Parts: sequence; C-alpha cells; structure tokens
Amino acid sequence: MEGTFWALVPALITIIIALITKQVYISLFIGIFTGAMLFAHGNPLTAFENLFEVMAKTLSGDGGSHGAILIFILMLGVLVALIDKAGGTKAMGNWFASNVKSRKGMLAVTAGFGALMFMDDYFNRLATGTVMRPITDKYRISRVKLAYIIGSLSVAVCVLVPISSWASAIESNIASGLTEEALNGDNIYSLYLKSAACNFYPILTIVFIFATIALGMDFFGIRKRELNTMETQDPNCGMEATFKSEEHHAEKSTGKIIDLVLPIAFMITFSIGFMIYFSATDSSSGSEIALACGSTVAVIATLIMYLIRKNITLKGFTQSLGDGFKSICDVFMILILAWTLADICAELEINTFISSIANAMGDMKVLLPAIMMLIAMGISFATGTSWGTFGIIVPLVNPMFVGQIGSELYLLTVAAVLSGAVFGDQVSPISDATILAAATTKCNHMDYVRCQLPVALMVAVLSFVGFLIGGITKSITIGWIVTAAAFVIFMTVSYFVQRSKNMLLPKFDSSMIVDDPEAVIQAALAAKQSEKQ
Repeated sequence: MEGTFWALVPALITIIIALITKQVYISLFIGIFTGAMLFAHGNPLTAFENLFEVMAKTLSGDGGSHGAILIFILMLGVLVALIDKAGGTKAMGNWFASNVKSRKGMLAVTAGFGALMFMDDYFNRLATGTVMRPITDKYRISRVKLAYIIGSLSVAVCVLVPISSWASAIESNIASGLTEEALNGDNIYSLYLKSAACNFYPILTIVFIFATIALGMDFFGIRKRELNTMETQDPNCGMEATFKSEEHHAEKSTGKIIDLVLPIAFMITFSIGFMIYFSATDSSSGSEIALACGSTVAVIATLIMYLIRKNITLKGFTQSLGDGFKSICDVFMILILAWTLADICAELEINTFISSIANAMGDMKVLLPAIMMLIAMGISFATGTSWGTFGIIVPLVNPMFVGQIGSELYLLTVAAVLSGAVFGDQVSPISDATILAAATTKCNHMDYVRCQLPVALMVAVLSFVGFLIGGITKSITIGWIVTAAAFVIFMTVSYFVQRSKNMLLPKFDSSMIVDDPEAVIQAALAAKQSEKQ
C-alpha cells in the first residue's frame, strides 16, 4: 500500500468526516488510525503501536521544529495575556473606536495590520486575531469574515516576503538537487524572488481582500454572515466557537497603546535578530527555533517593561502564564493531531505517489504550471500542509527543467506549486492555518471552512487561468496581463451586479457600534439552546 493512492486515503477520510460531522478532533483521530491500520496491513494491535510511535516521533522529530512551534505559540499566548492584563488591547480598542468611525475603515485597518505581520504566519494569525477580534466585534464584523481576512493574508503575505520564515524553507526546496552549473549563473534567492513575482494566487488574494473591503462587497457564505451580524449584532451568527479560551482582564485600566505596540515590536525585533544570528553562525536551527527564542525573550522584556511601568504585578504575570496556556490548549491538541496525520501519510510514502504523478506529466511542459497548481491544491487540501506540499513537489520540478532552470516556464511552474500549496493551506479544515485562524477569532471552525472555500476558489480559478495562459505562451508578462484583465472584469461585473440588485453591504455609522458583543453572543446561544429544549 506504500507509495500508492492509499497514501492519500487517511487525509481524504479525515476531510470527508470533518465536513460531514463538523468534529475536527474525531475526524483527525479516525484519519490517523486509518493510516496506522493501512501501515499495519489491518492488524489493530500493530496499528495502535504504530500510531503512538508516529505521534512520539512527531513531537520529538523534524529537527525540533514542531516543539519549537509549540513553544512559540505558548509564548505568544502568554504575551497576549500579558498585553490584555496591562490594558494594551483595551487602549488600542479605545483608540480605534475614537479614530476609526466606519466599519469599512476597521476592516481596512484589520487587513493592513495583518499584512504588516509578514514575519511568520503563526505570529500573524495569533497576533492579528487576538488584537483585532474584540474591536471588530464592536463594529458588527462577523468572526467568519475576520477569520477569512486573517487566515488568507497570513499565508499570502508570508509566501511572498523574502524575510519571512517561509522564504528560507522555499529557497531550500528550490535548491534541492541543483548544482552551480545547473543554476547557469543564477542564484537560489534570485529564483525565489522571480517566482514570487508571478505567484498569482497569493497576490490576487491580497488584492481581492482590499478590493472587496473598498467596494463593500462580499460573496457566498461570508456575505450571509456579514449581513446576519449587521442585523443581529452577533459576530458568531448564533454559532458556538469551536475553540474556547478565557478572557483576560486588565489589572490596570489606564493602559496605553505603547503597552501593545512595544511587546509586538519586541517580538518582531528579537525573532528577526535570532534568525539573523542563527544564519550568520551557520546554525542548523531553523526559523522555528528563532521564533521560539525570540518570543521567549519578548515575554521577558515585556514583563520587565510592565513591572517598571507598574502595569502588572508578579502575581498577575503568574496568572498570565496560566491564561496563556489555557488559551492555546485546544490549538496544541489539534496541531499535534494534524502533524501526526501528515507523518502517517509520509510513512505510507505519499512522496513516492506524488512523484509518480508529477513524472508522468513531465512531457506536457507548457501545461505544467496549470497542472502543478491543481496537484498542489489537491495535496495541500488533503494533507493540510503547504510546507509539506511544496517540500514534496518543488524538488520534483527541477529534473523536468534540466538546462532550463531560471526560464519563465520554470518560474511559472515553481510559482504554481506555491500558489496551489497556499490555497490548500488556506482552506483545508485540517490545516494549522485554518485551525489557528478559527481559534484566534473564536469563530465556528467548520462554518468558517464552508464559508471561505467558494470565495477562495474564485481567486484560485483566476490564478489558474494566469498559469495556463502563461505556460502556453511561456511568458510571465502575458500570464499577468490575462490574469489582471480577468480579475478587473470579474470584480467590475460583480460590483455592478451587486449594486443593481441592492446586494452591497449596508451603510454603517458610529451609532451602530456594539458596547458588549460578548453579551449578545451569549444571549444568542442561550436562545438557541432553549429552542432545542
């Protein structure tokens, strides 16, 4: 069964069960056990042994990156709890309420904040979601819409920015199997930058988000959730959050904006500093280790600053440690299960299966960008990992372009793989991107998945057209001209259709700001519960 279609079965079963039952934990465990049973050739005792062996390897292996990610998330949870206790989040919320009067302006601020958090996708989702959710709730912005903005921008921005944690991973995959002679005077960093310039899907995703905000448009389930929130004031639209965490209360009501800005600046500065240090010392430590170190030092620096400013006491810090851990317990559990599923698929030699598919299509070179995007979309959606997807497929691209490394067709093919991987990571119900976006915005996870999928597919179709035409013409420029034209036509037609049918989102003014959205959410849930009884 190894190296065949069966390697995909555990992930496919997980996704199908998750979509039907809306129970992510159960779906992941069934998928993992299915994979263990396949690997054990149907022996349940051996399957249980394999399951826990793989789970143990998941936590201790992968060069320590998984453990480092968990430490980073824990430290970020503690940092967020500290900021809340010091009054930083409340101060930022008050500033936004005083200076941003429109709902559209708040959406733009949220998207802009997310775009600026380009260093790492985990940091992006956790920081943006935690800071902006209490504020956007007041402006009647649905949590599904917030999760869509955060989840989409986090991966789209990070895959494009050369100083993000993604860049080094992508460059290492591009470099796989390439010699100086094969590079033909080019270099890996240059290839990454050139491929980023024609990475249609993440670029269009960023433009699409800001365009829909500016035009007051939304589509499909996200539009329904926005209209519901505007009418009922309930940002969760009567649904229960999948991942719950306790609210933190400020010890000091006179917190300043600096109490939020400086800790985030500490996080960014120290994390980038450790990345540069590890790179300069030729350390084998990856960006995940740098983020773990940077976040830990940021927490220490923030604590010292708050103690000096008397924003928080040592007792308050101890409470923040507990609050931070509680807030990410669900995330820890589901990430470990998702990683275990990916490792089970690896044990079933999913790489071999994907390699056989890619090599079978090697003769249709002009169609490779479009084909590779579809393959990457499917694999990333099924496995829930973009890094695993481009880690498998990008090294397979190089042998198909012997003597043509750096050509426009090669760059389009690499970009297509990255685009497909980003799409799957963004929309898969088992990806850490989707899980963290739902967790940090406190929305219903599967409702978020269902609402964003058709919207992401629209952008994916436009991107696919660009890769198809760009591949056939072997021209990035022509690919971009066609893609840009298709995007402008689509958005223009959609806008005038929605305007003519009075489907644009209604106007919003400061008098419509909700004082206590959490109370509205609880009242809606209580009413729903009483209806069931």
